[in-house]
Amino acid sequence: MKTRSSTTSSALSTTSVVDNNTAKQQQQQQQQLSGSWSAAKQALRNPNCCVVSISGLNHHLSTLQSYFCGEDAPSDIDLRMRIRCSGNGTDSMEVLYEDCKHVYDAIMDPPRPTTNTTSWRNTNNIVDIEQQNNNPCIQALQELALGIHSLANNEQPQQQPLLLLQQSTTSITDVHMRIVCASSYNANDPPFHTDKCPLRGYVTLCGPGTEYMEDTCAPWEYVALRTLGVEGLEKVNRNKVEKSLRMAKELEFIVMKGDYYDDTPPEVDVGVGDSTNNKNKKKLWSRSEACVHRSPPGNNAKRVILSLDLADGGDDQEWEERGRKRSWRVGMTQRKSHLVS
Repeated sequence: MKTRSSTTSSALSTTSVVDNNTAKQQQQQQQQLSGSWSAAKQALRNPNCCVVSISGLNHHLSTLQSYFCGEDAPSDIDLRMRIRCSGNGTDSMEVLYEDCKHVYDAIMDPPRPTTNTTSWRNTNNIVDIEQQNNNPCIQALQELALGIHSLANNEQPQQQPLLLLQQSTTSITDVHMRIVCASSYNANDPPFHTDKCPLRGYVTLCGPGTEYMEDTCAPWEYVALRTLGVEGLEKVNRNKVEKSLRMAKELEFIVMKGDYYDDTPPEVDVGVGDSTNNKNKKKLWSRSEACVHRSPPGNNAKRVILSLDLADGGDDQEWEERGRKRSWRVGMTQRKSHLVS
């Protein structure tokens, strides 16, 4: 007969084994990545750092550009889909490949019109895991999904996650991937904003890149940018514009902190006071570490972007829209969502 203490001990032991397996799985995935994701994770922990550029992705990003921006690529598509990055044991890479293949098929080999509105998200297809070695585009999507997923702090599931979640305190296992192909992107002075999520990965495959502030903004600087744009910031801090305003290059993958990012360990010396002061500052100013950015102004230019968010429960929308020329006006912001503010 098991006592209560022995039962509890057994349960904790089982949990420990599961956690160790998860940690080993994450380590194996990280070893397979080619981008500088680990260095980015450490850099983002500094409260003074609001955006990083991921190196080592040139081959993958060039591949995505050749597929999604080439002559055979369709235009006027807006797709957002959940990518499962953590499965059970050997199934993990299979479900990841399956989801990335669905994204690839939806863009490069779209389904014929049907009465089933969710046919593009059909999960009944047979997945041949060996095929992933023959499709560099799917491999590139896997790299980006796993890379963003690796930035979530899932090493200690038994403790409160360091990444502040919107509606859940469980470990983040998935990401949301969005791809927008606009044949005629037109935006007149889009507003600067921050994202209401822990972080967002972003790359422009074709067209003008995202404009962003390389340094964090004080409240009055954000208000100036939000209301009057670059000219407004020049009035309150001209040096900030010259020093910090950047435009992401084509095929440059950046990761921007959002309002909900909170991953500064107490033992890390950030050079601006202790972590308690930083957390109190964030309570008063939720955008204290967030990257202020905007979609670039555009005049009927082709633009193709890919973005990834951690699936933290804040916004689980999935959609597919094709064949309709959208009037962006204010840029490629997350539609019908509180993730953009």
